[in-house]
This record gives sequence, structure tokens and C-alpha cells, in this order.
Amino acid sequence: MCDNLSILPSLLEIGYKMFRKSLLSMINGNLFKRNKSIIDVTCHPVLNRYAHMNSEKSETANIDELNNETEKIKLTVKEKKRKLPRENEKQDLSEYLSDNLNPEIIHIFPSIFMKKGEDDRNLLYLIDKEAAVDFVSLIIDDLSKDKSFIAELNPGIGMLTTELLKAGIPLIHLYEEKKEFDSILDNLSNIYPGRLDRRRFNLLRINTLLYCDKITNKNEVQKVFQGVETKRWEDKCMQVIGATSTVKFIRHIMHSLLFRNSFMTYGRTVFYMAIPPVMWHKYTCDNKSNTIYTRIKVLFQLMFDYKLLGKLKRKAFLPWPGLKKRKRRTRETEILDETSYNEIFVVKFEPKVDIYSLLSQEDWIIFWYFVRHTTYRRTNRVIPQFEKWVPGSGVKIIAKCNHTIFTEFGDLTPAEFLKLFKEFQSWPEYKTSNFLDSMKDSLQMFDEPTVLKLSAKDDNIVN
Repeated sequence: MCDNLSILPSLLEIGYKMFRKSLLSMINGNLFKRNKSIIDVTCHPVLNRYAHMNSEKSETANIDELNNETEKIKLTVKEKKRKLPRENEKQDLSEYLSDNLNPEIIHIFPSIFMKKGEDDRNLLYLIDKEAAVDFVSLIIDDLSKDKSFIAELNPGIGMLTTELLKAGIPLIHLYEEKKEFDSILDNLSNIYPGRLDRRRFNLLRINTLLYCDKITNKNEVQKVFQGVETKRWEDKCMQVIGATSTVKFIRHIMHSLLFRNSFMTYGRTVFYMAIPPVMWHKYTCDNKSNTIYTRIKVLFQLMFDYKLLGKLKRKAFLPWPGLKKRKRRTRETEILDETSYNEIFVVKFEPKVDIYSLLSQEDWIIFWYFVRHTTYRRTNRVIPQFEKWVPGSGVKIIAKCNHTIFTEFGDLTPAEFLKLFKEFQSWPEYKTSNFLDSMKDSLQMFDEPTVLKLSAKDDNIVN
């Protein structure tokens, strides 16, 4: 018994140590769990946010890298698309020139079209003999019926000139500004002595010379048209043959008809021109062409007789065209652009013989303003416009012209425009109407010097 009691203190000490150790372990364990929970609760959002930021940065970097790679691919593809057609076209052009021209002639064209500071985009040079033969075949019958002054615009290497001479045209007045073609045309003059009259001038820019004459009080234009005889309006005074890709030239012809100057100084001039189909369509389209039916077409169709004689391949003329890229393309414009890329139209147009029986020269200018003012927007309505000029006139228009309150000026044909204007002129209120007041305010836009100045500005000769 005593022995057992003697070892009790030792057992208690051992038990105490074991209990203390287990208690400390338990306390440490609980503290660790508590601290871990605290750390999780307080730090988890921060850690998550940091991780999310890293993820976003990584994702953004990946997206940026992907976009950069995509743009590089797009640029590469675009560059290839841009280069390949140009390289192919350059090769095709080289082959085409080699097949149609002598080697000593080929070098002339790059020297013309590569010159910096010159705007030769509107010059078209015929370089295909077969096309020249076809061109002449389309116009020779009409040319032969009249012995008036024959002018050829920008003959270049004389491809068309040669075929005209072969067809029996006795005398051709050549208007060529470029000295690069002198040797070729000199040779042609030697082959056909006395049948070519050479003049160093570009008739496509006759409007600039007219403007210069106005401000310098000279008459250089008379020298340009030296030899043209003054004829009765019913007879032709001149026949002009050439090619152009600019609407400015036809616009100038219309102005010269309005003011009876330039080409129309000596009488009625007839034009045989090769022009792009899209340009021809702009002047001859009907009022169903919503996007391009404007005042210039109305006036052209009323003032001129016109006819499509035939078609030639576009590649027969330099420079070759580019395929237009429009932001908004209808099926109609797409077809026209494609046609203009492949073909060129040979057309004939001349002022109408009875043009001054329709309106006097002064009234044609007023009518020009009338059409311009009423077609500023295609959807401009007829009756509301006339009511502004002459209050209460809508009833007359409904009765005489068979128009309704909804009729728009864009719905009218050229003949209906003219009928409406002549009806307006017949009213007693016409002379006191607001229309004439507005026309007088805008008259400076329609007098000859101003029109010439605007045309010259188009050609970059005035500031």
C-alpha cells in the first residue's frame, strides 16, 4: 500500500505533462484554424481581386495580341490584293503596247502620264489600229455628208487620224498640245502632204482660254478656231472628233450653246466622241434613275439631238481605267462601272436645229435657272414650289399640266419641265412673281464671265 502511494506523485507528474502537451496541441490547433479562417475571410477577396486582375491583364494582352495579328494579316492580304492587279495590269499593258505599237513609240506614253504636276487624267489616246478602223466606220458616213471644218482632239500618235485620211477626209485640223507626238505627226504630215493642219492646243480646256480672254480683253479663241466659217444655224459650222472621260467638256459645250460662244460662235457644231458609258448614261438617262437624274440631264436632252453609234474596247485607249470602288453601289451603278471598265461608247450629239423655236436664247438662260432651282432636291414638289412664287397658282397647274399635289420635280420628263416653264411664262403674274426676283438675285451665277470663271476654277487656273 505504501509502495503504491510512493509512486503516485510520479504518475501525477507524468499525467500532468501529457495533459499539458495535449492541451497545448489542442490550443495551437484551434488557434491555427481560427487564424486560417480570419486570413481566408479578410484576404480571400483581395487575393481573388488580384488574381482576377492578373487574369484580365492576361486576357487583354491575349486579345490585343490577337487583334494585332489579325490586322497584320488583313494588311498583308490587302497589300497582296493591291499589288497583284497592278502588277498584272502593268504586264498586260506592256504586252498590249508591244502587240499594237512600234517599240520607238511605246516609250512616249510613260513620259506623258508620269509627269508630276500635270493633270492628264481626262486625256484619252487611241493606240489600237483595229479600234481606230471601227471608230471611223461608225462616223464616216455622217462626216462625208458635210464638208465643214473637221477638228480632231488630241490625236496623239495619229492612229485615228490615219484611218480618217484613208477614208477620204480631205483636211483634218489636229489639236495636239503634247510635243512628245511631234515626230510622229510630222511623219504623218509628210505621208499625206497638205491634208493636216497642226495646232498646238488642247480643245478640252478651251474654257480656260475663254476666261483668260475675258479678263485680258483679248480674243485668242478666234485664233484657235481660225478657218471656221460662220454658217446659218440650220447648217453645220464644224465637226469635232475625239475622246474624253470628263463631264466638264460636255458641260462647257452646253454653256457655249447658252451663251453662243466657243464652239457655237460660228454656228452649230457636231461632236463625235468616245466617252465612258457611265458618263453617257448620266446625260441620257430617264427620270427612273433616281440617283442620277438631275438638271444637267434635263437641259442636255432638251438642247441636243444625241445618238449612240457603237462601242469600242476600253483598252484601246490610254490611260486604262481603274475599277471604281463606291461606298454605296446599286446594281445599276455596278453594271455601269463594269461596262465602263470594259467598253467605251462612240456617240454623236449636236444642238437641235429648232432649239430657238422652243425658247429664245435669253429664255434658255432663264429656263436653266428654273431647272437648277427646282431640282436642288429630287423630292421637291411642284405645286408647293409654285405656290411660293405665285400664291393660288396650284389650281392652274392641276388644270393645265395634269399634276397633283404630290407630283415631284424628279417625276417630270424633260418635255414636262419645258411645258411647265412655258405655262408659267404665259401667266400674267409671271413678270411680278418671286421667281424672277430670286433669279435676279442669283443672276451673277448665270452670266457668262461667272460661268467661265467657275469652269476655269475647275481646271485649277484661278484661285
